[in-house]
Order: sequence, then C-alpha cells, then structure tokens
Amino acid sequence: MTSAIQIIYASQSGRNQAIAGHLQAQLASKVQTVVTEISQADAFALSENDAVIVVTYTYHDGDLPDEAQDFFEDLKEVDLARTKFAILGSSSKKHIHFGRAVDYLTMQLNSSNGEQVADSVKIDQDPDDADWQRVDQLAQRVLTSLA
Repeated sequence: MTSAIQIIYASQSGRNQAIAGHLQAQLASKVQTVVTEISQADAFALSENDAVIVVTYTYHDGDLPDEAQDFFEDLKEVDLARTKFAILGSSSKKHIHFGRAVDYLTMQLNSSNGEQVADSVKIDQDPDDADWQRVDQLAQRVLTSLA
C-alpha cells in the first residue's frame, strides 16, 4: 500500500505555496501527495493520511493567518491517532514573535495526539539555499518515518 502525505499550506505572498509545491515535487515520486490550501483542509480527516506537512506564514507580529483559524480550532477537537506530522513556514525576523504560527500549529498537533517526526522549520522571508536544504531534510525525515 502506497503511503499518502497531505501538504497543507497558508500563503499570502505566494512563498509558502511555492514551498508546498517544492515539497510535493520532492515527495511525489515516492509517495502519494495531495496539496491543499489551509482554508480547504479538513482537520477531522487528517488521520486518513500517513503523514501531514503544514506550511504556514505568521501574520503580523505572531498571529495565525486568518484563513488558518478554523483549521486550528478544529484541531482542538481532533484525535490524530499518532498521525505523523511536520510543520514549517515563513515569517520575518523583524517581528518580535518570529514564526510563532509554526509554534502554535506544532503545539496543537502534538496536543491532538499527532506524532512529530521532524523539527519545525522557520524561514525568514524568502527561502535561500540553506533554507531549501532544511525543507528537503524535513521532507526526508517525514519519508523515513513512513518506512
């Protein structure tokens, strides 16, 4: 049976959508992938996947994106039944709370009984070569966790 990874993203500028696309390109030859914009994602169906990767931006000075609010609230009612997950996203180091949306989602998915299989990755603005390496390492850790 082929493993399935859902990649969920929130993107205002397009950079997190590009990161989600990059992840899909890295993973698609090895597992089934589906990419979903976060406002269309169903938190109650996450456990149907073998793994979930969430890519989000941090809005303003540490807030979840508006389009992620319903998803986040639904996560509070979900038992992920040890579904493997990883979180990453962009922010700006100019803000006091750099990447806090990544932290919020990481904490909530852990609280929802998910199994975090890679350290969360925070990217300052647009990814550079070192950031893309960290994104690729996260993807590899998720794949390795499914073996």
